[in-house]
Amino acid sequence: MEKTSYYKAFVAQTPEEILRAVLKKKEAILIAISLKNGVYIEGTILDLTEESNHQKSVCMLSQDEQVSFFNTHNIALITVKQPKKMVVELSKGAVSRSITSANQELTVLQLKRWLNTEKRLFGSQLKEFSIDGIPLDQLNNRLNVQDVFAALKSAVDQITKDALGKEVWQGIETIVLQQADKLQLNHQAKTLTIAITIDKALPEKLSNILEEKLLQIL
Repeated sequence: MEKTSYYKAFVAQTPEEILRAVLKKKEAILIAISLKNGVYIEGTILDLTEESNHQKSVCMLSQDEQVSFFNTHNIALITVKQPKKMVVELSKGAVSRSITSANQELTVLQLKRWLNTEKRLFGSQLKEFSIDGIPLDQLNNRLNVQDVFAALKSAVDQITKDALGKEVWQGIETIVLQQADKLQLNHQAKTLTIAITIDKALPEKLSNILEEKLLQIL
């Protein structure tokens, strides 16, 4: 997706959904909130808590280091001041990663070279990484392919910590990555197939998910 058109993927969300998404980010995201009484606050979210009467309270730090407390039902408007850092959340995953200057460039050739290097880390028995079924025309897709294999490497490292796990993994000679609507793993003969939605935001804690699914099929 072009950097100038990322906003076209944004979807309408409630103030509470936006607050929760902002709070979940590891880095502080600057937002502005207008309350129904006309008060305007600009800063970062510190906490969002649900009270016993189902009302939700917000704790917010302003740019001049004042701390404000208010209920979500008093919010009239929320403005995300740094939308490029929130494109995944604001698009609900339609855009796969944040748009920042730190995003690397990764050509198809560079990706294939990287995969060829990574292949050795999965064991001497592994003969092939297949990504023929993946659309590689978009940078986000290529970066996601890289992230999937990095997560898989982490999962395999956990599985092969003991002799039994190493023995089972030695039976895998080919890893196939496919585009699909949902994440699925399949093991047939000496081939491990990973089906995943590569053109959307990848699941959180993907390495843990892959490890769990591998333990179910190996």
